[in-house]
Amino acid sequence: MNDLLAGIEWHETNPILNTLITSGAEMTLSPLSPGLEADVVKITQGEKHFVLKVWNKRSKPDVLRQYHLLEALHRQGIRVSEPIGHGRTETGDGVLLTRYHGTSITKVNPSIFKKIAAVLADIHRLPPDGLEGRALARYDFVGYFFSGIEAFPAIKEELIRLVASADMKMDRIIHGDFNLGNILEENGQYTVIDWTNGQLGDLRYDLSWACLLLRIYLSESKSLTFLYKYQEEMPVATGELEIFEALACLRWLLLDRIAGVPKHADTMKKVRKIVRDNRFLNESVLL
Repeated sequence: MNDLLAGIEWHETNPILNTLITSGAEMTLSPLSPGLEADVVKITQGEKHFVLKVWNKRSKPDVLRQYHLLEALHRQGIRVSEPIGHGRTETGDGVLLTRYHGTSITKVNPSIFKKIAAVLADIHRLPPDGLEGRALARYDFVGYFFSGIEAFPAIKEELIRLVASADMKMDRIIHGDFNLGNILEENGQYTVIDWTNGQLGDLRYDLSWACLLLRIYLSESKSLTFLYKYQEEMPVATGELEIFEALACLRWLLLDRIAGVPKHADTMKKVRKIVRDNRFLNESVLL
């Protein structure tokens, strides 16, 4: 394992990484659940635990920017993965080493929703101009979140109409994929991981994506509980969110068409209800 870390070309490091590599102490490697974009392993050295993420699949994100974003957010007191180092493997794959921050959430209740909603609100209220320029990117919304839309004319037509009407405000820090799978718990503290999609954007979209996934994979009542807890921290008019829920739903449908998304027995029934209930969506997007 020491050879694996030593074989990485580290572009930025800190004393923790240097000690990890040079101490000679035994390290153990434990694979964690892989994502669609990268392989992830837990590294343990004595009482210290780290996570190494290797983007060795099709996705090749800007790991340098992600490292700087995590560094900047961590300095501001936001509960994100603490970055330790980043670099490239011998085959050119980007790698990111962070501290280990616990395990995935296996249960939710109003108290837990209050804590994780507070973390998201903290992210959204943080002034973007307080971060260094190299830490934050601003992308074209459609180009970034709807790559591949050209192959699906019905969804594209709806998307263009919605974006034109949404009055988007791309002026806040967003996570881009805030969901329970990207939140870890350790000793009652909740940390947001996987900042691949972190950027300047509209907080209402970021919030609506989080609520949509809760509604699809848990229940409408739990999604509303999370929303109410967020609104206690950061006032957002519920009426403003419906069009952003529509945008989030279109993205989910697009991802399902392109790559497939997790589904349970009742998933599509829930999605069809969301489409029917949202006045901004046409049921043609389900075809």
